[in-house]
Amino acid sequence: MKILILGNSNIFQRKIYYALKKFKSLEIEIASKRKINTNLKINQHYHSYGEAIKKTNAEIVYISLINSKHYSWVIKSLNENKHVIVDKPLTLNFYQTKKLINLASRKKLLLAEAVVFHKHARFEKTFLKIDLNKSTKIFCKFHIPRLEKNNFRNYKKYGGGCFQDMSPYASYLINIFLNNKKYLLSCKKKINKIGIVENFKLSAKSKNIFLEASFSFNSSYKNEIVIYNKSKIYFLNYAFSPPINRSLKLEIFDEIEKKRYKINYIKQNVFYTYFNQLFKLIKKNKYNFFYKEIENIAKIKKKIS
Repeated sequence: MKILILGNSNIFQRKIYYALKKFKSLEIEIASKRKINTNLKINQHYHSYGEAIKKTNAEIVYISLINSKHYSWVIKSLNENKHVIVDKPLTLNFYQTKKLINLASRKKLLLAEAVVFHKHARFEKTFLKIDLNKSTKIFCKFHIPRLEKNNFRNYKKYGGGCFQDMSPYASYLINIFLNNKKYLLSCKKKINKIGIVENFKLSAKSKNIFLEASFSFNSSYKNEIVIYNKSKIYFLNYAFSPPINRSLKLEIFDEIEKKRYKINYIKQNVFYTYFNQLFKLIKKNKYNFFYKEIENIAKIKKKIS
């Protein structure tokens, strides 16, 4: 199997490359105008995205470009009969997402948005421990300090802003914890002088579940999920971007026993877990789950916006 990466992004260099290298028979190609780090073993380097799409015989394209370019390059890739995986956000609006789903479905190709935080074993085990039929409160924070001035996320024309970049996390949280439930939703955004959302905070409430989540591009670093369920409190640090080079802990406080427990989880590159799932589905030609998931996420994002 062969994969073509469009864009030599920071996330590709830090996490995605090392996940892909774990698949011994997988060849990695890249299209980038920038020089490639010599430490990365790349089978083919194209200097033009268009040339790469036309010439490659890779079955899969991973799009890791600035947000505003995702939509057009997904269309070009699907029209070349490539399976497509895209950095978040998949697109900038519901109309674009719906059009991509229809095209991928018609061509019987995979279309996936690379939101992976919930693939970590710690998150999955925590989700299995809690009982969502009981009163549950979930508080989430993903805050990062102000970005450097030349970062594309600071510019509206490039699909920048905290909302475009982090609303996929918010949408997946709602999809995970409030799936198939009726809920009330509210969202407040702070927009700066040039029309960029700097931070937003949402709350969603159903009969048993209250979810509150805040996301920011101009605050001190926070990356956590805290869940109150029955008599226990679950603490997950580095929840939305689990590091690949360190083990993580799940902390549980039992309010009845007044005891704190810690469960250790070994190092895990969640992108490897994610790709492993996708590659198996490609071999089986089963993509309907992802079409449905992407549409659900896009509908939730539309509600939030």
